[in-house]
Amino acid sequence: MKRLTLPARYRAANKAQENPYGAVVVALLFLGALLLSARPVFGRTTAQNKQFATIDAYARACPATAKTSLDAVAIYLKKATFNDMEKARSIYVWLTAHISYDDKSYNSGNYGDNSAEGVLRSKKAVCAGFADLYTALGLRMGLHIKTVSGYAKGYGYTEGDGFDDSNHAWNAIEIDGIWRIFDATWGEGYGVTGSKGQLVCVKQFNADWFDVEPEYAIFTHFPENPADAFLTTKLSLSEYVRLPYYTPRELYAQNKQPYQLIADVKRTKKIP
Repeated sequence: MKRLTLPARYRAANKAQENPYGAVVVALLFLGALLLSARPVFGRTTAQNKQFATIDAYARACPATAKTSLDAVAIYLKKATFNDMEKARSIYVWLTAHISYDDKSYNSGNYGDNSAEGVLRSKKAVCAGFADLYTALGLRMGLHIKTVSGYAKGYGYTEGDGFDDSNHAWNAIEIDGIWRIFDATWGEGYGVTGSKGQLVCVKQFNADWFDVEPEYAIFTHFPENPADAFLTTKLSLSEYVRLPYYTPRELYAQNKQPYQLIADVKRTKKIP
């Protein structure tokens, strides 16, 4: 089947968003960060959430002088981090705070420059722009990171819907030898339908899509390259479509076992 052009794939993209370098400013922002950082992240303790409070505040406080180039942003963010998870977190929060989902271009079908450099200039992007900027900054900060393209069950999705082509992009990062899933687009906000049927993106930070185990992410994110699923069992696109719809938070809250649900689908023959 002929692959869609990049603009066409963007149109199918998931409808989905003086110098604070010093420790003094970070300390002043710490208390505010406890409130602004994130809704409690599924499967993680309060103590673990609090450990990112200073990093989150620092990333959000990034000044214009530190956003002049990809190198400048990476240098700024790296100053507040000590390990790969903290680097991944600082970029995730920076992206969700300083880049907005470009619903206007999505609705018009006229996309601008979604390269990492282009997004840094415009401060707007669709999913591919978010993911490529995440990768560009991550590589500069020494992360083992990649952009992943694939099929997402996002805004407008109805359970059981099929896919004509891939429609989303996100990131995978290897931390301590284990690949994890990160989606800054969905972390930036969510989409609603406007009065004229158009996509309207609501900017609202969501930490649920930061550091997701692959077996939990697979219920909403299926890669074009099966190897980028990082699962211990193979899953086809048709099987992914037949997986019940759960967000990672829902799987945790309902104590669902991802691999058991996957096994159930694999045992069930597709209904014609």
